[in-house]
Amino acid sequence: MAVGMISLPATAADDEAFNAEEFFKKGMQEREDGKPYSAIESFQTILSNEPSLNRARLELAVAYLQTLQFEEAEAEAQKVLDDPNTPDNVRISILAFLAQVKSDSDSLLPGHTTKFTASAGLLYDTNVNIGPRNDVVNVGGQLVPLISGQPVEDFAYVISLGLDHSYRTDKRMQIGENTGLLLWQSGAAVYNRTHDTEGEFDLGVLSFRTGPAVVTNGSFRGSAPIVFDSIFLGDNLLAHYIGVQPTLTWSLGDNVELTTSFEATKRNFKQSDDEQRDAEYYAAGVSLGKGYNNNTVAVQGGLKLFSNDAEIGRYTYTGNEIFIGANWQFKPEALTFARYSESRSEYDGNEPVFDIKRDETERQLQLGMIYEFENELSLNGSVSYTKNESNVDTFDYDRYQYNLSVTKSY
Repeated sequence: MAVGMISLPATAADDEAFNAEEFFKKGMQEREDGKPYSAIESFQTILSNEPSLNRARLELAVAYLQTLQFEEAEAEAQKVLDDPNTPDNVRISILAFLAQVKSDSDSLLPGHTTKFTASAGLLYDTNVNIGPRNDVVNVGGQLVPLISGQPVEDFAYVISLGLDHSYRTDKRMQIGENTGLLLWQSGAAVYNRTHDTEGEFDLGVLSFRTGPAVVTNGSFRGSAPIVFDSIFLGDNLLAHYIGVQPTLTWSLGDNVELTTSFEATKRNFKQSDDEQRDAEYYAAGVSLGKGYNNNTVAVQGGLKLFSNDAEIGRYTYTGNEIFIGANWQFKPEALTFARYSESRSEYDGNEPVFDIKRDETERQLQLGMIYEFENELSLNGSVSYTKNESNVDTFDYDRYQYNLSVTKSY
């Protein structure tokens, strides 16, 4: 979160008494180095010895604004404005500064933000009977085996609805040299995929998430939501998931961001034939992204480690995933993207009939484009190719999926 600043000139009341210049230079350098709380201490030291040094008081006001201490910033600037010795040109700058303080303060007042999104589209899948993939819901490794020896192609109609709500509180906290603002973010989503002929693979997902988030005026932001998912396959409730998914993102400068993530989820399968799939799933990941050309081009890559501790070894596995991706906003209203991922899973127990442990690698390439129209209406298209190689023949497969959808936000 960037907070604007106005450069305030020196006043006629400045003098070189006390040796304030050393502390002044120190405070200015600390502010330049992104240490506004240290700068506040330096300027306060000056003013505790020389209360009439208005230039230091104005720079203190700017440091207060950087740390989102709006009342303190306004009070210090007002003291200089009330001083009859303050020159007229300085008064003009102070009035502009006070207007900025009010604007920034008003923009961060406690309040609610709500957004509703609706999407409808068409999917063509060349291998429907391999079951749901984790591009819809994180069912990692819980594939439904092929019903027959041959892939089945089918169309599907896809509808999704989402409601996101954010409450900005008035809670602020000092985190090192940064000021954090506390938010509470919640969201609910409904996803439905209805196949034209292969109804046993219709997929439905109900999701809800809620939890705190922190954004700062400095180099990082984070969130820690609790997530609930209910997954339906065909006419049956497949599973309930409940877990936590905290993330933390650091800005490293030069349009570079580092993100770490963690997930701990309890998976509870509801069908009697699936009871042994009940599991505790854990994942930890790190990714690095960089923007170019005013962030119209971005690249990202990352690594994730995961573990699914199920009731029996057949469904217990560990693995890792690597990915690279890029997007290019070649026009203000148009963006194209590409992503490649490779995931490897090793299972603890033997597969029935085959009497061997599954060991497989899934590779996926996705290409797509988003075109934004007016009034938050967009057209989205993508194609993905998935290749799964397994030492258990039943789980070897190729799959193409073609998606076209229209999305509207309110």
